[in-house]
This record gives sequence, C-alpha cells and structure tokens, in this order.
Amino acid sequence: MKLHALFALLSLGSSLGSIAIAQEATPGQRPPAEVAAKAQPALNEGRRALEAQDAAAVRAAVAKAIAALGPWSGNPETATRYFPPIITTPFDAVKAREWWLKEIQRGLRGLPWLKNPAGNPRQMQAGLREAAIPLDGLARTALLLPEHCDELTKHVRAGADWLIKLQHPSGVFPFPIGPGLNPREKVGHIVARTIKEYPDLVVNDWIPDDRTDGGLQFDNGLCGRALISAWELTKDARYLDAARKSGDWAMSRPLVANWNYNAFSVGLLARLATITGDAKYLDAAVRKADAGVLPGQMPGGRWFDAHNACVVYHNILLRDLLELVHALPANHTFRATLLEALTRGLNQAAEETLSRGFTGTWTDNFARGLQWIGENKKWRDALNTNLNASGKNGAPTPGFAIIAVLEGADKQP
Repeated sequence: MKLHALFALLSLGSSLGSIAIAQEATPGQRPPAEVAAKAQPALNEGRRALEAQDAAAVRAAVAKAIAALGPWSGNPETATRYFPPIITTPFDAVKAREWWLKEIQRGLRGLPWLKNPAGNPRQMQAGLREAAIPLDGLARTALLLPEHCDELTKHVRAGADWLIKLQHPSGVFPFPIGPGLNPREKVGHIVARTIKEYPDLVVNDWIPDDRTDGGLQFDNGLCGRALISAWELTKDARYLDAARKSGDWAMSRPLVANWNYNAFSVGLLARLATITGDAKYLDAAVRKADAGVLPGQMPGGRWFDAHNACVVYHNILLRDLLELVHALPANHTFRATLLEALTRGLNQAAEETLSRGFTGTWTDNFARGLQWIGENKKWRDALNTNLNASGKNGAPTPGFAIIAVLEGADKQP
C-alpha cells in the first residue's frame, strides 16, 4: 500500500464501509455490497475531480455518490455516545475559569517538550499534534488571562522553540515513527505496512512527505496554528516565519478525498490570512474550502462519508471553516456560501445535542459560532448543555475547548 493510501480507510474510500442513516442501518454498519459497488464510480470520479481542484466536478461527483448510496449517506462509522443531562441554564464563567486554571497547572508537568526535550521521534506517542494542542492552548490562555501571562509565556516559548527545531526544511511538520504507531491498531497497521513497502519515505525516523495521501496536513495545520498563537503572545518573528513556511507547504498540497485533511490546511491558511493580511493565504483557503471541504456536506449539515460523519470529524470540519469565515471580509463573494454551510452544520450539531445530550465535542464550535457569526438561541442552548454536562456522569471535560468559551464569555446574553 502506497503512502498516498496511508489513511485510505479514513477517507472517502472508507465510505464504502459504512455510510449513512438508513431505515435499518446503524452507526458502524456497512452498506450492502451492491450499494457500495454502485457508488464506487462516483467516488472515483470525485477523487479525480479533487486532484484537478475542480469544485463543480467534485460537487457533481458527490451528488452521484449520495444518490447511489441513498439512505446510507451520512451514517457515521462509529456510534456516538451521549451524556445527560440536557440542561440549558447559562454556565458559570467564573467557575469555568477556575477549573481551567487548575487543569493548566495539573498538565504543565506532562508537556511533550519537557518529557522529550531532544525531540526524539522514537519517544513520541501521537505525533507533533501532542505538542501543538497544548502550545496553542497555553498561548491563548496567556493572552486571555494577563495575570498569568508571565508564567505561561515561559512555557510557550519553550514549546515553540522545541517545535520549530523539528520543522522539516520543506516547511511541513513531519510525522514521527514512534511507539504510538501500534501495528495492532488500524492506522498503525497501515503505516507499518507502508513503511515496510516504501522504507525510503522514512528520513531519520520521520515521514516528511505523504505524497498524495494528505495525512500530514493534520499535524501541520495544528502546529502552524499553534505557532501563530505563540507569535501573537510573544511577537517573536521566528514563530510567525515558521508558521508561514507551514502555510506555504499547505498551499502546495493537492486536495485529497478526506475532507478533514483538506480542512486542516484551510484553518491554518485562514489564520495566516487573519494575522498577516496576505491575500495569497486567504485565496488559497477559499479555493481549498470550496473544492475540498464544502462539497462533501449534505443538506442536513453533516458530511456524507462515514468517517467525516462522525462527531469528532464534523467538529474539525466546522472548526476550520469557522476560522475561514472569521478571516473573510464582510463583502467577500464566498462569505454567503460559507455562512450557509456553517449554519447548517452548527444547527445539526445543536439539534443533536439538544435532543440526545453532550457528545464530548462541538463545544468550541458553538462558542466560535456565537462569537464570529452571531447570537443564536439553538447554539447557545447547546453550548450551555455541553458545559453543564461536562465532567458529569462519565462525560469528558471540555478540555481545550473551554478556551473558546472563555474568550467569548463576555458576550453571553
């Protein structure tokens, strides 16, 4: 298996394994073989259209695929767990802030750049995203809470310095060959087999090129955005320079069949456009969103393939599209199209939350939608439901999503 198929099971190809809510279909259930076979030509057509960056052709192919799949379109490949209670009472911002400060102090000792100061890829469990997520969170928290700025800035500088040392000369943040690639797990098995077949793709225990797979856009997008946050805090030009390099790499990448891979680059390029004002980043983000993200969305708000229909990837898609709408000028020709897609996606997420309960995700999406699009009772109630259920009855905590909530806390009605 070639590296461009590295995550084939997680892309449109996996849609043949389980797509949509049928009358008798359940999450994780595969469609009948004849349905999958009927959809295959359209899926192949869609891949070719994506490679050509032909937005109209991508949409046409997706329409054919959805028609062929019928009621199987939009069924997630894994079941969603819901956590009660559904309580829409406004959350307590003071308590949320106190909780987050305790979480930060608890997590400082486990920062990747402290556990692995040399940046040894063989010691990494989850790739550079394991550093990018806390780095971004610490930088944004330092900006949000000035009284803790000095302490947190020290950690941000250490993390950002560590990260830019690991950036590949091409600009990408590569993927490490570490113990996190458990061959017994799906992704680990695919990667291990790919490395065995194509050992030349590994350079000093790193994978710096995914060919046409697209999977490197995941960590690269997160790392670039984390460095932008670090630059916003410190104004250290090295961090913005590194983020630009990662963005330039992202601009050069072809569109791939996994919508969320493309979305990671959209979010990074949108952030760069917001910070730098450079039109090339905004133009690239719009092109990638128009042809490589929006076409996969169904009228009901979710993406049609089984992988991206899962709540965690629906969250990623909306999060990165929200970055783009935030970057777009009010009179931009793409804004109305994007707002319509985001509204459908957020409405779907809110309706599911308010009818079934907290899914462990979407919290940051609701908060950002309220900040960057406008007040919406459905989104507000869903946000409050998430926060009131978080950490209770076995539910996960809000995690880093609480930062977006706190950033918009002063806009509560």
